Amino acid sequence: MKKKALFFPLAAAVLAMGLAGCGSQATGEKKAGAKSNYPTKAITMVVPFAPGGTTDSAARALAGVANKYLPNEQTVAIVNKDGGAGTIGMNDVVQAKPDGYTIGMATSGPITIKTHSKEVAYKPEDFKPIIQVVATPNVLVVKSDSPIKTYEDWMEYVEKNPNKFTYGTSGAGLTQHITMENLMTKTGVKVKHVPFKGGAPALTALLGGNLEGALVQTPEAIPHIEEGTLRPIWISGTFKPEELKDVPLLTEKGVDVEPDVWTGLMAPSKVPDDVIKVLHDSFQKALEDPAVIEQFKKIGTEPVYKSSDEFQKTIDNDYKENGKVLETIGLK
Repeated sequence: MKKKALFFPLAAAVLAMGLAGCGSQATGEKKAGAKSNYPTKAITMVVPFAPGGTTDSAARALAGVANKYLPNEQTVAIVNKDGGAGTIGMNDVVQAKPDGYTIGMATSGPITIKTHSKEVAYKPEDFKPIIQVVATPNVLVVKSDSPIKTYEDWMEYVEKNPNKFTYGTSGAGLTQHITMENLMTKTGVKVKHVPFKGGAPALTALLGGNLEGALVQTPEAIPHIEEGTLRPIWISGTFKPEELKDVPLLTEKGVDVEPDVWTGLMAPSKVPDDVIKVLHDSFQKALEDPAVIEQFKKIGTEPVYKSSDEFQKTIDNDYKENGKVLETIGLK
């Protein structure tokens, strides 16, 4: 009887411990499942520019295959929020609930240039980088009948004729404008900026004889270069497209100016790291998808991948360098 009396309490204790263990395991599985279950609904990707541009086209290419790589085969919906040189759309991303269901297709301008202005309500640290997907150099072009044929020709001309060389860009205070201002600061030359509402209008003005040059993204210029209507003079960036392999980088000419126009996915800064990892891994696979690579070729670019950490370093460096240039030229 004594043995039986001891047995039942002991058995009950063991059973209770086992149930507690099962409960703990179930709870652990639920937590793990909660992390791995993201996403459970469609993700909104904000493109802070109008439809049809390079950023929008790249976003749509990625969104088109994202369901193949996102958990639970969830989809990505594109929302275009144009205005403020990209700042209006990115401000929407900052203000979104930090749950990973609203992300933005950011470019360098609204993140590392416009954020130096007091008129912009957010800062780079209000975002958490997911993945860089594109990087595009800028190229200075002149008309094919211009007497300027090389970098040396251009440098000689602008040194002898201060503020005579007029060049167009996609807008004041954007990457191309800041690039040229940086070049002027480091070389001492003086040229005249003419801003437009996009690279295409700047090229139209150049082709019409209203400018002497234009500094635009390489995908915008390459079709005209291949047609023979424009001539490339130099490239500002960290690499050369295959079509422009014989055109010198500014760094090859001893001028330390090399910012690319990068494009990448970003989320509000408070989005959990495990959600960022799901997004990064899914979009990295999407970036390697043959359909995406083909679509990028059609818009004149190619994937240029950087991890979340590498992307963060690029953002930090560009923000710092652009701040120096803006301060020098009195725009900060």
